[in-house]
Amino acid sequence: MDNEHSSWLLFSFTLPAKNQAGRMRAWRRLTGLGAVIVKSTLYALPARADLAEQLTWLAREVEEMGGEALFLEAGPPSNVTAGEMAALFTRARDADWQALEDELQPLLDHARDAAAGKARPAGRSRKSAPPATDAAALEQARRKLSRRAETLRAIDYFPSGRGQRALALLEELGRILSGLAGEPDGSRAPGVPPVSAADYQGKAWVTRDNPYIDRLASFWLVRRFVDPGAAVEFTGEARAPQRDGAVRFDMAEAEFTHVGPFTTFEVMCAAFSLGSAVPERLRAIIRAIDLDGAHSGPPEAAGVKLILDGLCTLHTDANTRTAAALELFDALLAATKQDQGEQQ
Repeated sequence: MDNEHSSWLLFSFTLPAKNQAGRMRAWRRLTGLGAVIVKSTLYALPARADLAEQLTWLAREVEEMGGEALFLEAGPPSNVTAGEMAALFTRARDADWQALEDELQPLLDHARDAAAGKARPAGRSRKSAPPATDAAALEQARRKLSRRAETLRAIDYFPSGRGQRALALLEELGRILSGLAGEPDGSRAPGVPPVSAADYQGKAWVTRDNPYIDRLASFWLVRRFVDPGAAVEFTGEARAPQRDGAVRFDMAEAEFTHVGPFTTFEVMCAAFSLGSAVPERLRAIIRAIDLDGAHSGPPEAAGVKLILDGLCTLHTDANTRTAAALELFDALLAATKQDQGEQQ
């Protein structure tokens, strides 16, 4: 955005002293939008229709809480130039980027050390790749920082370029962790032996009842990429006996199930060499919902979870739910492939 931006949204509010919770809520909304304080209690944002809509709603909320709000679009205050206004935003975001990088750097150092140890011949160094639990913790931390970075990028209205370094470091961390996980085809599941789809035709796929994200997505993977005519069976038990013509998944002692921190869906992507067919973004959405909640995954994960929860409420029968979920994952595949193509 041009540093000579001449029109601004200016917002100021007051609330009764006893309403500390309301004051904190309004402050969080303003900081979440990327607003900066110009003078005393006067907040500013660039003049944009979407931001104006948010401030309109905030002004109404303040008044409903018994306070007063002033909201207008104008040029900069007479004693502040447009360049000085832009600099306020730049300094605020640069400080945020620095804080993110301060958290990122120790993770990156750890990953670099582990990668260096993994690359050395045996006996030449005591360093090695982190254990699976450690690698999973690094990946979880990376995803959370990536979410923060996306949020910052959205409100970095007058970027100095400071954020580009943090984004580059995040990309480096992702590449290193992928290498430590041993994902030559882009799937995030180390130590999974490859199998042939030809060996899994005409099988019954057995899993636990009341399927949710990992079991639904895994069977969708089977139907779309392994055996279009595959049948699914559900059991109320935590495990099922091995039998001819059946393949167990996402349950105890199954042929396909979680490996360390990796979901059954990821394990099956790796086993059937589907890293190029199933975009990483789709795997990340499923991973986030299944492992640690939609809050730390891609932004759309929360919406996918909401739709999935509704689907599960509508369809309590496992077979009906699974049939309905096939179209949901078809749509997600199409959307993430399109997104992947636009980014290339």
